[in-house]
Amino acid sequence: MADVSLNEIRKTFGAVEVIKGVDLDIKSGEFIVFVGPSGCGKSTLLRMIAGLEDITAGSLAIGGKDMTDEDPAKRGIAMVFQTYALYPHMTVRENMGFALRFAGMNKKEIETRVMEAARMLELEPYLDRKPKALSGGQRQRVAIGRAIVRHPDVFLFDEPLSNLDAELRVHMRAELSALHDRLKTTMIYVTHDQVEAMTLADRIVVLRGGKVEQIGTPLELFNTPANLFVAGFIGSPAMNFLPATVTDYDNDSLKLSLLGSEAMEVPFEAARPDGATVTVGVRPQHIRLAEANEPAIDMAISLVEALGTETVVYGEAGNGERLMAVLGGQHQLKTGTTIRVAFDTTAVHIFDEAGKRISR
Repeated sequence: MADVSLNEIRKTFGAVEVIKGVDLDIKSGEFIVFVGPSGCGKSTLLRMIAGLEDITAGSLAIGGKDMTDEDPAKRGIAMVFQTYALYPHMTVRENMGFALRFAGMNKKEIETRVMEAARMLELEPYLDRKPKALSGGQRQRVAIGRAIVRHPDVFLFDEPLSNLDAELRVHMRAELSALHDRLKTTMIYVTHDQVEAMTLADRIVVLRGGKVEQIGTPLELFNTPANLFVAGFIGSPAMNFLPATVTDYDNDSLKLSLLGSEAMEVPFEAARPDGATVTVGVRPQHIRLAEANEPAIDMAISLVEALGTETVVYGEAGNGERLMAVLGGQHQLKTGTTIRVAFDTTAVHIFDEAGKRISR
């Protein structure tokens, strides 16, 4: 195991800077996930840690040793890519042991390591098969096994599950989590799927445009997103955002005019001047059908998804603002009708004019 430290890491391609001063300390044995939209720089950052991309500026340390300009083979890392990259003419056993044979390791040690990884990944029945005789999930496990046999200090995963179908991705997520629990090795994982990030990570690094937007545990990012981008990216379905105006405040609450409705009062700890424009963020799970005589918002229904255990409602509120609600249980709602909905005010998030979350 080894810790990984990134200090003001930058990467430019010509005149274009794609990684813009990333600082990050990863603890030994930690499972870190880089997440963000396409083009945010997460795979480039991973490749810089691996030594597959040069570091333009800043420094990288692995296990306390400077690895900024070190050869990839000497960094103590093993990488699993999106594509399995298995040799089609080799068996599973041969694929898993290839790097060790290439390094000149003796046959007995290679066999011991291959069998150890095969037992861990439940690949023993397939050791003499070739990749064409395996399912997608089995091939990915072979690719992971090929990394395990090297006994690296750090595992790097570059969207390893994106080629699998939805059901198999769920299964493989559970396998990767269990693997990390067994190996206790530092793992850095790249994905664009925030559900993968939430279910796998000890901590998540949210990236946008080559910069870190927020670092924290999955629940820290879900409960206290730093800004509108993180709030909209973390959580499924995505958070609703609605414009609002401050009408009054005191020491522990804030009154808002929201879409022309009655004033909404929310718990709040920071004063905002009357007339200030803010954005209200509320997750679909924190919206419910309003009771009689309580402050509420009209929602014109455009689509209803009856899922049995819950009912997902899509619609518009106020001046065409899109709104989604996830209502527990079964509800007889119809497209084209209007309902009154209320928010759980203790779960509402407030963002200032610049999109930064302000305390509540």
